Amino acid sequence: MSVPESFESSPSTVAGNLYADERYMVRSPHQIRHLLQQMIDQRSMVNAHPDGRDQSFPSAVLEVDEDGLLLDASPLPAINRSAEVAASLLCFGQVDKVTVRFQLHGHRRIEQDGRVAFRVPLPEEVYHLQRREFYRLETPVGDSPYCLIPDPDGGEPSRWRVIDISAGGMALMLPSPQDLLALQGRYRGCGLLIPDAPPVTTTLVVCNLRQQKQANGLETIRAGLRFDDLPRGADTLIQRYIFRIDRLRKARSNGD
Repeated sequence: MSVPESFESSPSTVAGNLYADERYMVRSPHQIRHLLQQMIDQRSMVNAHPDGRDQSFPSAVLEVDEDGLLLDASPLPAINRSAEVAASLLCFGQVDKVTVRFQLHGHRRIEQDGRVAFRVPLPEEVYHLQRREFYRLETPVGDSPYCLIPDPDGGEPSRWRVIDISAGGMALMLPSPQDLLALQGRYRGCGLLIPDAPPVTTTLVVCNLRQQKQANGLETIRAGLRFDDLPRGADTLIQRYIFRIDRLRKARSNGD
């Protein structure tokens, strides 16, 4: 069987900006092993991209020890051959619904208990996208904050609904294509309008831009933004809003 042509395509955009924000980088071997063990405990699926290309195969972390990890291989021999000769495997998974990304080098194919796997040294660093203390709330359509982004030409700022928010940042849904925000761009003087709270002015940093297709087939861009300099007391306003929405949702689920 020949290697699928998709493995010979140009490098994927998923490899770019792998470590876009140093705040979320984990380099302690103990913490890395802990994250990988959590992936095992939670049966988190891993998407492995040989050499960071578009084509990936579903995998999972099977074992973790002091020396490295065992990564499940594909059931397709052609994909395993492609993965075996790749210089690296770019892996995406989740821990507690939080994105985890890491790059593996020095992997070698082994057979264990009748199944194929890759024995790999422990990654030197893991990108854990969102800090746990930043609980992220998906906002309700009828009671959500809004973000005001200044017009560089001095016109009226554009207004966008915040689709999720935490003490560390928020996400917006933009039309596709869009030229409003650039990856890693810093935007000063942005406004955050939280229901029943005074307006907040802050600087936003674009951490990720991800294309999504809605149920109606419409293409959109999900923009992940980080608060760079929240003014004093703004985090309290955000946490208060999150607490209020959570409390309302729990009350409705309990029939109150």
